Amino acid sequence: MNRDVATIPKRIASIKFSLMDPNEIRKMSAVEVKTADTYKDDGHAYRQGLMDNRMGVIEPGVRCETCGNKHDVCPSHFGHIQLELPVIHIGFTNLLKTAIKSTCNTCSRILLHEREGTHPNNPEKSEQDYYRFRVNDVIQKHGVGSTEFSKVIKDIVKECSSAKRAVCMHCGSEQGKIQLDKPTTFKEIMQAKAGTSKVEKKLNARDIREWLERIPDADLIFVGMDHNASRPEWTIMRVLPVPPITVRPSITLDSGDRSEDDLTHKLVDVLRINQRLRENRDAGAPQLIVEDLWELLQYHITTYFDNQTAGIPPARHRSGRPLKTLTQRLKGKEGRFRSNLSGKRVNFCARTVISPDPNLGINDVGVPVQSAKELTVPIRVTGRNREQLRQMILRGPDIHPGVNYIVRGDTHRVRITDRTKFMWSGFRCHNPECHCGDDDRGEPYPGHRPDLNEVLHAPNFLPGMEIQEEFKRVEGQEDAQSKWIPNLAATIANLRGEDTNGKQLEYGDPRAIIYQRWAFERENPGQEFPPELEVICPHCGSPEISEEGERSKVEDRLATVDLDGNPKPGMIVERHLINGDVAIFNRQPSLHRMSMMVHQVRVMEGKTFRFNLAVCTPYNADFDGDEMNLHVIQSEEARAEAKILMRVQEHIITPRYGGSVIGGIHDHISGAYLLSHNNPFVSKAIALDVLGQIGWSGELPKESVVDGVSGFYGIELFSLIIPGGFNLRYTSRSMDEVTIEGGQVLGGTLDKRAVGAEDGRLLDAVVQTHGTTEGAKFINQMTKLTIGICTAMGFTTGIDDEDLPAAATEAIAQRNAEASDAVDAELEKFGADGRKYETRPGRTPLETLEENILQILDQCKAETGTVAKDHLADDNPAVMMAVSGARGSMDNLAMMAGSIGQPKVRGKRLERGYNDRVLSHFRRGAKGAKEKGFVASSFKRGLEPTEFFMLSVSGRESLVDTAVRTSKSGYMQRRLINAMDDLKVWNDGQHSVRNTANRIIQFQYGEDGIDPCRSLKGDPVNVNQILDDVLGGGN
Repeated sequence: MNRDVATIPKRIASIKFSLMDPNEIRKMSAVEVKTADTYKDDGHAYRQGLMDNRMGVIEPGVRCETCGNKHDVCPSHFGHIQLELPVIHIGFTNLLKTAIKSTCNTCSRILLHEREGTHPNNPEKSEQDYYRFRVNDVIQKHGVGSTEFSKVIKDIVKECSSAKRAVCMHCGSEQGKIQLDKPTTFKEIMQAKAGTSKVEKKLNARDIREWLERIPDADLIFVGMDHNASRPEWTIMRVLPVPPITVRPSITLDSGDRSEDDLTHKLVDVLRINQRLRENRDAGAPQLIVEDLWELLQYHITTYFDNQTAGIPPARHRSGRPLKTLTQRLKGKEGRFRSNLSGKRVNFCARTVISPDPNLGINDVGVPVQSAKELTVPIRVTGRNREQLRQMILRGPDIHPGVNYIVRGDTHRVRITDRTKFMWSGFRCHNPECHCGDDDRGEPYPGHRPDLNEVLHAPNFLPGMEIQEEFKRVEGQEDAQSKWIPNLAATIANLRGEDTNGKQLEYGDPRAIIYQRWAFERENPGQEFPPELEVICPHCGSPEISEEGERSKVEDRLATVDLDGNPKPGMIVERHLINGDVAIFNRQPSLHRMSMMVHQVRVMEGKTFRFNLAVCTPYNADFDGDEMNLHVIQSEEARAEAKILMRVQEHIITPRYGGSVIGGIHDHISGAYLLSHNNPFVSKAIALDVLGQIGWSGELPKESVVDGVSGFYGIELFSLIIPGGFNLRYTSRSMDEVTIEGGQVLGGTLDKRAVGAEDGRLLDAVVQTHGTTEGAKFINQMTKLTIGICTAMGFTTGIDDEDLPAAATEAIAQRNAEASDAVDAELEKFGADGRKYETRPGRTPLETLEENILQILDQCKAETGTVAKDHLADDNPAVMMAVSGARGSMDNLAMMAGSIGQPKVRGKRLERGYNDRVLSHFRRGAKGAKEKGFVASSFKRGLEPTEFFMLSVSGRESLVDTAVRTSKSGYMQRRLINAMDDLKVWNDGQHSVRNTANRIIQFQYGEDGIDPCRSLKGDPVNVNQILDDVLGGGN
């Protein structure tokens, strides 16, 4: 069998990068570029110019002169520039330094002994044998990109450039010390002899190239090169490759002028200097001028490769903007690799704003209908799903759930439209006489159903298809025009075996034949259809074609068997996203593995993605405009793997510390606090309403009657959703003892330490005792129950919750005034120079003064805060949120209601601003409380202008600190990931950690083999629970 070589499947064993031979560059080149001009006045490119059409084309309609193709097919081609004098490639200066320091300046042999007896351990071998074995051993074990390889090459360089190698052991030549002056200037410094000074010789690119050309192939292994792949002198360039035009396209501005790419700008500079250098050499110019032009050529080629080279100024555009040359296009976050390859945009994903929905479970994500229509899932037709997919194809791309594309058996992808959806969901008649007619040829329609042929052309048909006549009046004509159109709703009802009222159709009814055939197949696999279920073409009647009564055949386009009854793979249907599909949900930045989890899709109205608030913590999401990404999984294997490994419920316990990272926030914690603090009584009406919201169908606790009202106590209601099987005892944030036994809350306040994300003891116990499925069920019920109780009890907060009585306000103002006076008294005690001021050990008088003043002001803030807290009642909603851990703290409330206190920068009072003062209207050198930023006002009362400014100064520190901390931690994370990207946990019984060279890094994963997600805060076994189960006691 002849197969095109390009279609034969291949497995790539390895990829090797090496230097390019100058001759290879010339062979690869389509044109030698000689002129710096780009386009003529008539718009055509110059021959042998930088935009020569032999290097590819970017204008539509123009053909490439090399391959003859247009821009969308032409692969584009390189050119080359022949340099007048050799120049150093800036990317290989370290390799050049290694090669020059390791070899002789006369014979270019490696400065290692080759005679026997010089081996450190084996007297029969040489020093070269010793280092050759080390290099080959490291290459085999670690590879050429490893740190071990770099280390052994450095050892060779150190040995070859040591003082004892001052004379070559091969030719006896004296060796100098090689020095690299960044970026590309090499010098050889000869040691001084008696009565003479050191001799310094500058090595130009031509000298270095001649030196490197003399190095034998056998010695290249000592400088880290493979002589079969490259030579060191190729790093000294005589030929410069010119990238294709598609890499550096020019654009036409609105004014009609052309704007060239930065690379083209740089190549223009290279060509012009190269031309000047050639002209001056041909004219016999002085050596000084030639060397200056040579250095200028070296500068332009250096900045062409890397325009951020240390030690030289960057090349700039006329506007002053630095040019973005080759290195800048490749490296960094915005480079080709990270931005266009690793981080490129992908298909089958959507991005929009997120919003909360407490009625969704933690495993669910609400997807807008519009997004569900655009995102598709490829499903192969089988005997089980055939009729469901047929109905979806019939709906088409505009009605959800429908189909956008189908992939035929020949892998051809067909878009489903309103015209083609009936054809691809139906049957095809194989009678050659069955056709739709051709008006152009004068062939009439020969069938029995011209009305059906108007909607679905023969030989295509759909059993059970309903059509109706539509009359439409055309302007200017008396009679209404009629045409036949499909009745989609009735057709889909027939495919379900029902009439339009949802009533099941009788067996043998031709309208329900497709559904009844499918039901017969399910009940009688492998048997032939009875006569009443045979499909007959409505166009031609499927006439008999043999004496035995055999009719012409009809083919179901969605069938999984061919006309002869042999199995065949069904076509692939790319259907809309529907309820129950799984998709990967992600919020950037992806800082840990819980930033990307799998949710089950719930298609909903609206325009935003929606999910349960309990999942906010792992995503670090809020709802102030955050956007998230949804990626639809395309293969069945990936969907199965994602359900097992990445579902939200599998990540309730975080691997960071073995505690629950998914749990209650804000209203969930407030609701749990309302239900449990002081065990409130809840009327039966409210209780049943709240339990109805979670779909509770079990038994209710015993009713209680308080003040003639029947109902239940709060902890009884909460106990309904707690599974049994464990006992729990801990201290809540309200400092009372929480006791849970056998799924019943016996006492205590349930707050953040019970159900809160990252702190929920009760959440941890449920998941670790009953598993993730029961844990997800508990979180779903808990979130609905707590939000329902907040709504039913009317729990809310407002600005009046921070109101203080007049007595408290006066007490706070008096305490602030006393603190200000105390600061003034401390300043008087300090005096003009502080000579008599009592200092602390190790502190200057001024430092001691600042510490004492801060102590006074901090004490004032604490006391005013105490006054505010004492006057805010326990039933104050803001206080309840702070105490329960739902939101904020009592210190926040004290600043809102009482006094803000002293803003600080780096732990000190404000110092920077104007000369010897923070603001210009203060007296120079003043150190009073107000002059240094003390804020006596509260947020509730409002800030004075100076106080607002002072507070902004300290607020800026936290903003800057957050930005710096984010960038530093992100870079550290990236470095750690890059350092460990070749590590893998092996399934070898011990779960050892190994690298790609199969070297063991850890004999057991994490040194103890414990998965934090399956542990109890890092402990492998819950000893207390086991003792409790065995002995029957409480823990």
